[in-house]
Amino acid sequence: MPKNFMTHLPAEITRISRRERLSPDKAFLFWFAVNILELSEEEARDAMAVEGANDKGIDLFFVDEEEGRILLMQGKYSPGMRYRPKLGELTKLESSLNWLANPEALRKDGKADLADAAEDYVRSVNDGYGVEMSFVYAGPKCANVDKHIAVYNQNPENVAKRKAIRHYHIDIISSAWNEAQGGQQRIPSEKITIVGQGVLVANGQFGDAVVATVPASELVRLHRKYEDRLFDRNVRLFLGVRKGSVNAGLAETLNDTNQRGNFWAFNNGITIICDSCIRRGSSIQLTNFSIVNGCQTVVSISQNLQADAAGVEVLTRCVAASPDIVDDVIRFNNSQNPIRTWDIASQDKTQRRLKTEFEHLSEPYIYMTRRGARPKGNLQKYRDDGRLRQIRIDLMGQYAAAFRGDPVLAYKHKAFIFSRYHDDMFPSDVRVQDVLFQWVCGETCREVVGKTIGTGEEAEVRILKKGGTLFVLAIMASILVRRNGATYLNGALERNIISHTTKGRLSKYAEYARDTYVQAVLDEADIEGQELPTLIRQREFFKKVKERVGRGYERDARADRWLKEAIPKLAVSAI
Repeated sequence: MPKNFMTHLPAEITRISRRERLSPDKAFLFWFAVNILELSEEEARDAMAVEGANDKGIDLFFVDEEEGRILLMQGKYSPGMRYRPKLGELTKLESSLNWLANPEALRKDGKADLADAAEDYVRSVNDGYGVEMSFVYAGPKCANVDKHIAVYNQNPENVAKRKAIRHYHIDIISSAWNEAQGGQQRIPSEKITIVGQGVLVANGQFGDAVVATVPASELVRLHRKYEDRLFDRNVRLFLGVRKGSVNAGLAETLNDTNQRGNFWAFNNGITIICDSCIRRGSSIQLTNFSIVNGCQTVVSISQNLQADAAGVEVLTRCVAASPDIVDDVIRFNNSQNPIRTWDIASQDKTQRRLKTEFEHLSEPYIYMTRRGARPKGNLQKYRDDGRLRQIRIDLMGQYAAAFRGDPVLAYKHKAFIFSRYHDDMFPSDVRVQDVLFQWVCGETCREVVGKTIGTGEEAEVRILKKGGTLFVLAIMASILVRRNGATYLNGALERNIISHTTKGRLSKYAEYARDTYVQAVLDEADIEGQELPTLIRQREFFKKVKERVGRGYERDARADRWLKEAIPKLAVSAI
């Protein structure tokens, strides 16, 4: 395990625990959700803010609309990374599904937030979403837990219902973190058995390759031995799947004794990148290798065929590619896989232009259009007080949607931003300076909301944990227009946007937006008489909140001297 991870994680847990007012266990899961699962802080807060969930064995509940799965998690933390999990903790997580299947019982039990989550659960299950339960703990792999999970995942009833448990012990978490930091680690060396004599050895401009048939038992062995280390660029696996998806089809074929013999013909096979691949009799010797395509195939085989893999074989390509084309081999080999809408949007000409223009700002940003897409070499020019200036495209999309007045879209339907609403949020003529301004505003709101969550009153904290950054950003954007006029961003310059003066003034706007938003939500919620989680996801409710904030601003604006001090005008354009 990398030494820097051993020092990094405890420091992060302490920081998050204080800032978010979470127990170490929950702070650990918050860190995991943001850094490993790539949820935004806003999504992680919301997923962990389901009141009454913890006593049902759920630390985090999240419906992943993009990938058609329901995420349920339980996290256990130990500063020394020596946590020893108990089977009872895992079985409690399993039994939480019984509670979620009965929203009315939860509502009668006085757990309104959890009842709303349960309604989302029932709706999503009926829509064919898979259920992925993750047991996450900061300690070495527990053999009993691993065995229990293997039995659960191989249960035909669970396979049929697309229910699976993920096992995240500290070695897997460390590997995932290292991969996310750009430090992917391949497996140094391994010999894999092949079937028969049908082997193709090729060489060309790309390098050398061996194509062969590999018995499924070998893939089960490799996955048992190395787990997610097999997939150095695919640590986050897609296990809970929507009915009718490719993964569901894999499981059905593997569990059908009449069809499993056809798996080789039905499946596209797997691709392995390596430094060298040499055939030696009935085996291939690999060095410094990783499976870059076929993650779903290998995991499905491992989950469904651990007890009996006889008769199942997989077409396998081993490619010793030259270093300069490895990224292209990975990209093209994964082009047929289900991908997120923002992955597709990353190839849009507007997004490509923005990526280039962010690179050429006087203080350049890394525009992360896909995971692991940091520039190679020295990153010093992107650093500000030691921290990288980087923008994740999915979070930028949420900020853009909220800034343009649709925080409900940003909060509940992130995937749609990059499909049906992409050109509205990122019009073809959008200036990089305008996108930068939206990012700065979003990050300012995130900081203000995060600080309030750490120190605020219970009522406002409860409101702000439900998409607070995005809703406050939407209110802030409306106040910016009211205070500065509709054309205040025309000709905005980078140096003015990132100046200390502008950032200081934007903090005041964010604080004003936070205070007025919270009060307006409280006032409107009293009138509506519904539970907060239900109201916040409704566009009509936000429209009423925004109108109430607008009326309050008009009253405040009558005090000219106060207004100049509280929310001073901006000067971001060249004029």
